Amino acid sequence: MKRKVETKRIITGISPNYVKNWDVIKGIREIIQNYLDTKNEFRCKGYIYYKDGTVMVKDFGPGLELRHLALGVSEKGLDSIGKYGEGLKLALLVLARECRKVEIRSNGTIIHPTIEHSDLYGTEVMVLNIQPMQPYHAKTHQGTTIRFLCSKDELEVAKSYFENFLSKKSGFKWIEKGRKGKISLPGGRIYINGARVGKISNALFSYHLYEKETGDIGNRDREVIDQEKVEPHIRKILAETSSLTVMRKVLKALINREYSWEIKIGLPSWMISKKSRSLWKRAFYEIVGTKDAVLSSWRIDDNTRADYLGYKVVDIPNAGWYDLLNSVGIKRAAEIATEDRKKSGKRIAIKDLTNEEKNNLKMARKLVERYYNPVGEVVIMENLDRVVNAARNSKVNGAYESGADRIYLRRGILNDLHQTLHTLLHEAVHKYTGADDCTAAFERALTEVSVNIILGLEKLK
Repeated sequence: MKRKVETKRIITGISPNYVKNWDVIKGIREIIQNYLDTKNEFRCKGYIYYKDGTVMVKDFGPGLELRHLALGVSEKGLDSIGKYGEGLKLALLVLARECRKVEIRSNGTIIHPTIEHSDLYGTEVMVLNIQPMQPYHAKTHQGTTIRFLCSKDELEVAKSYFENFLSKKSGFKWIEKGRKGKISLPGGRIYINGARVGKISNALFSYHLYEKETGDIGNRDREVIDQEKVEPHIRKILAETSSLTVMRKVLKALINREYSWEIKIGLPSWMISKKSRSLWKRAFYEIVGTKDAVLSSWRIDDNTRADYLGYKVVDIPNAGWYDLLNSVGIKRAAEIATEDRKKSGKRIAIKDLTNEEKNNLKMARKLVERYYNPVGEVVIMENLDRVVNAARNSKVNGAYESGADRIYLRRGILNDLHQTLHTLLHEAVHKYTGADDCTAAFERALTEVSVNIILGLEKLK
């Protein structure tokens, strides 16, 4: 005689309108989360199998007790994603509401959730229909088995919430795995303990957190995160990173003034690890294309001077990131300008000139004195900023100081005879005429020199 199976009914009092914003995918997601939590906590095996519109989620853990189906009951740790004790119950509610047949087998019982009218509550609620397994099945069955109806696409979307199932086929790529967390592409996703809990627009990377104190970052629905709470954790990851890929991408966005979440939250210089400092410096030079690059200063004069000296002046529109780059060894234009100004007060002795410089100076002096007038004292300097008070013009090649009756030449021109002669003659005219540039008196004097030179050349014929 066939044994009559007694079915118990638990009227939950949970309305099908509860978590109305949840769809089938979110329900499946919660089942997968419980499956992964069980595997991790009890270090047991398991699998997810799909065939012909039915999914079987199987673990070999200790199984479910009926008390686990009460809202708020959870044996997960306080740092766990499923600490609220709602996930599985709400998953059953959603699937039953969407008419997706669900069956749970665990600890000798079979559970079928349905949506039924309750006379007690006077409305539709979720009902858990519970019956015992056949003795043989109860004895041989291990862990928990959940079967439900869904499409292949629904299952894959639900699995995409978990890093366990992410793959290169879906465009996923690990960038770095560090002590404080992991970094991946594409950007904009936040994971806690392996599960995606929310998105952040304009984030260059996705971040995977594993610390206990991150448990309250996301809400129950795992769709919205508290950005203020997540920011310190992301800063820790960026501070510890040794990935040039990460650094280049962040600095490129910074220099190109592209808005990104990483630029917005900033990274205090004191947080950067010692081993990362040289890498941030290297990444900066790689992005700007040269090691002869400096950070712009607020003084235009300093930027102009650095540019003249051959440096690429890079404007950093964010004070925090500016300080970080300066702290890792990127000089400011102001530092370069100050160093150059210190050099400008230094005379260069004739004996310290190269042979080429000495010969060009000697020939220029000889020609000026032959066709014009004695030159007098000539002083060679690295630059003439102090002499002519030309803070904005480091390109001044020569100057005449009437009080000392002295001609100054910038050393940089002495490698070129034509430029040396041109500058020395120019300053000699100033010396003997006292006239300023672009005046009629100065032009007449230069014309006179030209005439003298022409006449002198005629006499040599």
